[in-house]
Amino acid sequence: MSGATCFAVAFLAVVGLQRLLETFKRRGTIAGQQQMRWSFYAFFILHALIMAGAFVEFLLSDRTLRWPVTAVGLVMYVASLLVRNVAIRALGRFWSLQIEIRSQHELVREGIYNYVRHPAYLAITLEVLSIPMTVNAWWTMAFAAAAYVPLLVWRLRVEERALVEKFGDSYRVYQREVGALWPRWFRSGPV
Repeated sequence: MSGATCFAVAFLAVVGLQRLLETFKRRGTIAGQQQMRWSFYAFFILHALIMAGAFVEFLLSDRTLRWPVTAVGLVMYVASLLVRNVAIRALGRFWSLQIEIRSQHELVREGIYNYVRHPAYLAITLEVLSIPMTVNAWWTMAFAAAAYVPLLVWRLRVEERALVEKFGDSYRVYQREVGALWPRWFRSGPV
């Protein structure tokens, strides 16, 4: 087995294991009213397809890697892990893999949430694009962009409506001040 093949197999194995551990980790969060519950299963299936597609595409290719592209993919992947973990810690007991609003829910605007309203969605977008990029699986990357990302945007919009319903004007102000997936570096008005 070549060095590129060993790297691709090891990378995809580590990513798959990490994703399984993260998905099923118990966090002691508070249960709440869930919406769009089916999306969790859709994302799980799409993630598995992206992993499998990246592996198959790599095996069917010339099994070489363009290391500068691979390096960018790895940086994106590590960034996705860091952003997600910071987001999870900031939300604490309010973290959920579902759209889940609790009666005692508090609007968190501290830490990373002062810069991005949905850092976990940013992290997962980086992750699903970085996995195929790291192993130079371009068709799989296109699939991730065309299938996973639009579903994530749809879910984000549903979550936004639920948060506006829960927090009203305070969330509307937050929407104007802080970007959904990317920071607004130049805000108008006071921070």
